Amino acid sequence: MSDRLYSRREMFKSYAVVLNLNGGRDVLECLESLENEKAKILVVDNGSTDGSVVEIRKKFSRVKIIENKKNLGFTAGNNIGIRYALKQGAEAILLLNHDTVVEKGFLESLLENPADIVGPVIKFKRKGKIIYDHGGKVDRIFGRNYHLELGKIGKTKEIDYVSGCAILIRRPVFKKIGLLDEAYFIFYEDADFCLKARRAGFKIAVEPKSLIFHKLSEGKKKPWRMHFHLLKSNFIFVNRYVPFYRRQLAYTYLLLLLFKVIWNQLF
Repeated sequence: MSDRLYSRREMFKSYAVVLNLNGGRDVLECLESLENEKAKILVVDNGSTDGSVVEIRKKFSRVKIIENKKNLGFTAGNNIGIRYALKQGAEAILLLNHDTVVEKGFLESLLENPADIVGPVIKFKRKGKIIYDHGGKVDRIFGRNYHLELGKIGKTKEIDYVSGCAILIRRPVFKKIGLLDEAYFIFYEDADFCLKARRAGFKIAVEPKSLIFHKLSEGKKKPWRMHFHLLKSNFIFVNRYVPFYRRQLAYTYLLLLLFKVIWNQLF
């Protein structure tokens, strides 16, 4: 059986899991763009208070909704969706941020890629310029991750991880390495998951024929709690993936980042 025939069959066992937290109009636009894709759609709501769940029910009768009473975080919230989709027999599960809009046919292109974990090219704006995210690499010295960003859609390169903003994961990956690690409330969970998958022998790729738009906000200060989770998750990541003889340098860098955060918040 060819990869193409397999991917078409797999489409009907695909789930798109959209994690929502006060997504407002953004989550509605995301779901509108997903309607033409051949996947069942599941929204996991992390305790929204903006009425977005009510609007989803009004406009999208075929969308399954799981409501959490509070914000469980990115990893725990998505894991609820992953468990549900696996119980329903899903062969491929797409995790998708609520503030994205997908291009028509993006899911089919992802499924036709033979890799076990696949991401689309992520298009976004920065200072008025269009940037294309082609996946990520991990800095093994400082324990940081960074994105491969270009001014146009380019050739695929070897990557360490796919952004959790939009990531398609096939069932065997979950069966072998488990779900997202809930030690990470948010941030670094995507890099951690992909590194574990690679160690287990799975292939990771970005599919250049698959494209989404991510509505990144610019010019807004992140709240303290976001900085806290970013630094905490980075600390966990350093302890797992940076050799012990290099960690002092990584810890020093984290400390400098903490001072920078405090300075920017106060002044």
